[in-house]
Amino acid sequence: MDIAFLGTGSGYPTPNRGASAIAFRYEGDVWLVDCGEGTQTQIMKFKVIKPGNISKIFITHLHGDHMFGLPGLLCTISMAFNPIDCDTDVCELAATPNTIEIFGPLGLRRFLREALNLSRSVLVFKYVVHELIPVQPQYRGSKHEDMDWNVWNPDHIAKGPPHPSEMENGRAIFQDKVTGQWPLCCTNHITATAGMLKHRIPSFGYVFSEAPKAGKLNSEKLIKFGVPKGPLFGKIKNGEQVTLSDGRRVNPSDFIGPTQPGRKIAILQDTCDSWSMQDACYRCDILIHEATNENSHEEKCVANGHSTPRMAAEFASAVQAQMLIQSHCSQRYKDPKQHAVSEGDATVETLTQEAQLKYDGPVVTAYDGLVMNVKRKIVDT
Repeated sequence: MDIAFLGTGSGYPTPNRGASAIAFRYEGDVWLVDCGEGTQTQIMKFKVIKPGNISKIFITHLHGDHMFGLPGLLCTISMAFNPIDCDTDVCELAATPNTIEIFGPLGLRRFLREALNLSRSVLVFKYVVHELIPVQPQYRGSKHEDMDWNVWNPDHIAKGPPHPSEMENGRAIFQDKVTGQWPLCCTNHITATAGMLKHRIPSFGYVFSEAPKAGKLNSEKLIKFGVPKGPLFGKIKNGEQVTLSDGRRVNPSDFIGPTQPGRKIAILQDTCDSWSMQDACYRCDILIHEATNENSHEEKCVANGHSTPRMAAEFASAVQAQMLIQSHCSQRYKDPKQHAVSEGDATVETLTQEAQLKYDGPVVTAYDGLVMNVKRKIVDT
């Protein structure tokens, strides 16, 4: 299980930081969270994922620095499988094209349909858009009210004919009244859910939870107990009680190690209040949380719907996250490890140090091209 940071900047892409894009890789499959403009270039630049392996894309909200790259990325993937138009470097990054599932707030289907239709973009694969229906009332009458929505009053419903590659079985996903989350999908041993964050427009955080892994079968102990190798081992591994020829019963719990917990990754991008997702993020292995500006800019930061290191760190502490990774940093913060820094430049070290004041675990401030391996916690007997 890996996390690749393709774009870690806020607002717009620059030579130092690309717009938001984070790839979650599990057993060869790639799920992408956000797709700011230039994401396809970042993929080719860092070569840490193969775009043809992307099977799911999760868009946090409808601001441009999180979704303007989506039509371009889909077209780039498609062109990689056209032997006439294919560029060699792109082809080397590609795998077999699959149907791509896209999740995001209401309005994403219309945006993508119109962008692809108006540009007459041809795709060699199918895609489907599942829309999360926001809980709009929580914004009205508050300082975080969706001002953009109220001023423009845009129509979020997709109109006109679907794109030729668009599958029409996209779902409308509503909040589960019991969990308070939006259930998205469960596949390949990973369950994806979403929770609503506070931002200037409806914004969702995503949590990816791996299923627990059965404990290891103690073959040596079974042999000493007199269990012959063969089908009985498989039955015991599956939790089935068996009876030996001499009448003795074999209790599987005596020969199987403890269940290994699954890993959990939480990705919370644009937000000035993450607390509605506290339960969903509890004891996550990795908490990726935006930290757009340093603590001294908190008033303006929150007014724009964003967080500071203090806010990210306090949330990480509350949910008992194993590690905090800060992303979506203002372009003003340079990373000395990646780029030349002049005297007086603001650096990411400030963001890291401020988070460490409120959180005891490891803190990383992400940079473009960073790849983090998420190891499974081992529970001993």
